[in-house]
Amino acid sequence: MPKFVPRQRKHKVLARENKPSTPQEDSNAVEVLPVSKDIPTLGLVKGAQTGSGLKRPLEIGADGYPVLKKRQKRAPKIKPVQEPAEEPEWEGFDSEELSADEGQMSSSDRSGSSGDEEALENNSEPSDDDEDIGSSELEDEDEDEEISNKKVAPRQSAFKSWAIQQINEAAGFKPTDHLPAPVSEEVSKAMKATKSAPVEEEPLPPELRTTNGDPSRKAFSVPVNRPDEIQEARLKLPVVGEEQKIMEAIYNNSCIVIWGATGSGKTTQLPQFLFEAGYGNPQSDNPGMIGITQPRRVAAVSMAKRVGDELVQFSDRVSYQIRFDSTVSSKTAIKFMTDGVLIREIAQDFSLSKYSIIVIDEAHERSVNTDLLIGMVSRIVDLRKSMSAENPSIRPLSLVIMSATLRISDFIRNPNLFKQGPPPLVQAEGRQYPVTVHFSRRTHRDYVEEAYRKVCRGHRKLPPGGFLVFLTGQNEIKLLAKRLKQALKPTGASHNLEAKVQISPAEASLEAEDVEFGEEKLKLQGEEDDESDIEIQGLDDDEEDDEFDEEEGSMGSTAKVHILPLYSQLPTKEQLKIFDPVPEGSRLIVLATNVAETSLTIPGIRYVFDCGRSKEKQYDVSTGVQSFQVGWISKASASQRSGRAGRTGPGHCYRLYSSAVYEEAFPEYTEPEILRTPIEGVVLQMKNMGLHHVINFPFPTPPNRAALAKAEKLLRYLGALAANDQVTEIGRYMSLYPLSPRFGKMLYIGHQHGCMPYVIAMVAALAVSDLFIQESQLDLSPPSKDEEGGVYSNADRLEDTAREQRRKAYNKAHRIFSKYDDKTDTLKFMAAVCAYAFAPNGETFCSQMFLRPNAMKEAAQLRRQLSDLVRVNNPGLLGSFEPRLREPSDKQIRALKQITAAGFIDQIAIRADAAPMPPAMERKPKRAIDVPYLTLFASRDGHARELDEKAVYIHPSSNLAKLSPSELPQYLVYSHLQQSTATYIGHVPKVRMFPLTPVSGLQLSALAQGTPLIQYGKPIGKTESLGGSPERRECWLIPSLVGDPGSTGWPLPAKKVIQKKDRKEGWVIEQFV
Repeated sequence: MPKFVPRQRKHKVLARENKPSTPQEDSNAVEVLPVSKDIPTLGLVKGAQTGSGLKRPLEIGADGYPVLKKRQKRAPKIKPVQEPAEEPEWEGFDSEELSADEGQMSSSDRSGSSGDEEALENNSEPSDDDEDIGSSELEDEDEDEEISNKKVAPRQSAFKSWAIQQINEAAGFKPTDHLPAPVSEEVSKAMKATKSAPVEEEPLPPELRTTNGDPSRKAFSVPVNRPDEIQEARLKLPVVGEEQKIMEAIYNNSCIVIWGATGSGKTTQLPQFLFEAGYGNPQSDNPGMIGITQPRRVAAVSMAKRVGDELVQFSDRVSYQIRFDSTVSSKTAIKFMTDGVLIREIAQDFSLSKYSIIVIDEAHERSVNTDLLIGMVSRIVDLRKSMSAENPSIRPLSLVIMSATLRISDFIRNPNLFKQGPPPLVQAEGRQYPVTVHFSRRTHRDYVEEAYRKVCRGHRKLPPGGFLVFLTGQNEIKLLAKRLKQALKPTGASHNLEAKVQISPAEASLEAEDVEFGEEKLKLQGEEDDESDIEIQGLDDDEEDDEFDEEEGSMGSTAKVHILPLYSQLPTKEQLKIFDPVPEGSRLIVLATNVAETSLTIPGIRYVFDCGRSKEKQYDVSTGVQSFQVGWISKASASQRSGRAGRTGPGHCYRLYSSAVYEEAFPEYTEPEILRTPIEGVVLQMKNMGLHHVINFPFPTPPNRAALAKAEKLLRYLGALAANDQVTEIGRYMSLYPLSPRFGKMLYIGHQHGCMPYVIAMVAALAVSDLFIQESQLDLSPPSKDEEGGVYSNADRLEDTAREQRRKAYNKAHRIFSKYDDKTDTLKFMAAVCAYAFAPNGETFCSQMFLRPNAMKEAAQLRRQLSDLVRVNNPGLLGSFEPRLREPSDKQIRALKQITAAGFIDQIAIRADAAPMPPAMERKPKRAIDVPYLTLFASRDGHARELDEKAVYIHPSSNLAKLSPSELPQYLVYSHLQQSTATYIGHVPKVRMFPLTPVSGLQLSALAQGTPLIQYGKPIGKTESLGGSPERRECWLIPSLVGDPGSTGWPLPAKKVIQKKDRKEGWVIEQFV
């Protein structure tokens, strides 16, 4: 077999042959290798300097020979390791290849081969000249060394490669074709051991950085055995996949913020994460309870039930506590509660010693209690940390803030809120299917009519799937439901599955969308003029129908509809119908207020119709006027509404407004509630807890300074704060009750003449508010002739008769409750609450007397709770609870009216014609609701030019509205002011007051005594000196009721007093005679 020369060896020989040579006279010089004819050679230039071919010519000595300097050899360079070149696999012998190989063995090749072997031998034997090489030949030597240091890759046998290939194919093994890339010189240097600093590692994400420094944490877990169906449902929630990240963030940080869209499962799963990690277990490092706050009572109850079901054998470790109910026991490890409950606990135990961690849920709603809790607990976390450093038996407290929107800058970028720096943000994506958003080409003013047309057209053209229609209030819901039932084919009365709930969502406090204030609406920003209604007739063209042609398989106009309303004041059994199975072959249509944005997830909803409006309560801080206005929602709320269509599958959202209005008129987020509500109760609680400088409290969104100043003034008027801003005994008593300070003042003085049981009933009625169904919601107005076609039929006559009888029954019910005093609304409210206790069937009684069942039930529960609190705080003042009270005496009725006025002493109105400076009136009013009153404090900002700009008027729902103008009292105490809507553009809307009781001037001077509201002038008439030291005198003074600084006071009846002379202040009142 012929002898082959390796390739690398052949190239090496050629490289040496191409080197230029210098003449050497030494006999031991190495013989020059023969040069191939094919390779050109470089001859010596005649007359050239010795060694001129080198990089640096050689120096010539005196003997004519070159001077050769000995130099120590440098260490050979480390060259990158070259992988052996891949040789093609051998596929057998071929005759042509064999002949070609034999032809290549020429004489020149043989000589080259022998020369190569000779060179290798000479290269391996050391010579004497190797020690005497000059510096000019150093580089050549280095190159030779580099070539010689290369390892010649052994040639692979072609037959062996073929054999290995056959074996691999027989065994079914397929070797990889990937060859490792050659290692670069930089990598080789990096692999060497160096004494430099270690390479800097990438920093941990914020949620995994350690801030609390607890290296002694021990492993602890609580195994929970869940059924397969529960476990499968949990694994589908996105937040479960983030469990490790969330728990590490909680372990490493005292405060964190979790953002997760609605549906991510954060509310139900985070408590389970904590429980399984040992929180709430006495044997773990965190033995305290897990506290979770919710802004709504229904959420606290339902979430506790759900978490208990998923914890299976540990269901008894989950409890809830709300205003009227509690299931907390000694076993409780997870406690769901409303935010108000936790605030009351902080007032009693500021360090929250019973808890290991507090979770504030639904922080994006920005309620007053939520903001207050975030500020308080952020300070308690620091307090517990310092307490733990002093006493290791006290464990630190952790805080978790959970939000469903990305408006978290108020939390994490507030330096006053978190002194240690912004808390880390942990994101948990929501379980959301894609939702296609469709904007309207036009924004119509009558959005109810537009919703009616869209829903009817969508029902005919869209595939199966539930409809969710967002409106602003129950009047609109009832109107649209009535029209849809007339236009479409409704199903029969739906049945209830008798699902058991422990509390109704409607038992929460009255929400804005449940307050109706007439059908007149102000024109909203971005709406079209009335001329836009001309386009109504052309909405059925092809362009309008295109938005409903995106899918096939429509249900058609013959399918039935299952229409259900949903708003907070709806009875429980009616609310639960949205969870009932929809009748086969029908489409579910839910008409809801914004209560369906985040609180509830309605099954089967695929299409959302959003009117883009909501009814919100607005509060003017400077004047105290509250108004319920229909306005545009925020972009965040619009996103929440559209997301309702993507909970169970891909959906569509049809917005009844244009994209231009959305971009220009919609704010990014809803304004926090603390900026649009009275906060005197918050200020009293904070001052009672020792937080005297309220202005420095770390609110997520600080309230207006004017609102804080107004709240402190009110507390001084009520006697809760002294002149030095310290809480008085009255203030401490008022803070014991979870009510407005006004009601606390009424309870403080309610023991007079045995009136306490009646005062409790009256306070419960006022605290709940809106006990009576408003007349506008009874559909007592006859329909217009246009709707009925102008033909008065027998059916119309029967309807009118029934409507008239209903109006008479409504007025009769109000007369029955007003029997104690037809001018005092508070006594009417008290009578309704007391009569409810005598009714054998509460719902029947409410239906007959036009009362709200849920409101009456809540008032009855609050009445019992307040009785228990009074009994605990004042033992002996009140006996056992008596649900059925006997009628009050005349003396008690007079006392009840004064007690009411004492709680609202700053909200006084005087009849305009009886004021010290009566305003000019164009004409004499003929109705009580048109008689102007002037309030003690201005009801509007700025200078008033017209009477309507500074006067207030009686609300039509008051008993006083039924009196003649001449029968109206001079002074009135009112509960609040509300601005009505304008009847036309440019008209100044009237401010309506809700009267509570009339009061006399003499009573006002007695009730306001000792407050900044009363000022006394100089003595009138004759003064009688009483002598003594200091000097004393008896005289008559005229008190004045003064509101705003610099305003003219209202003179009250003169009072006889005894004064003494003080050296600094002059004559001061010592006592009243």
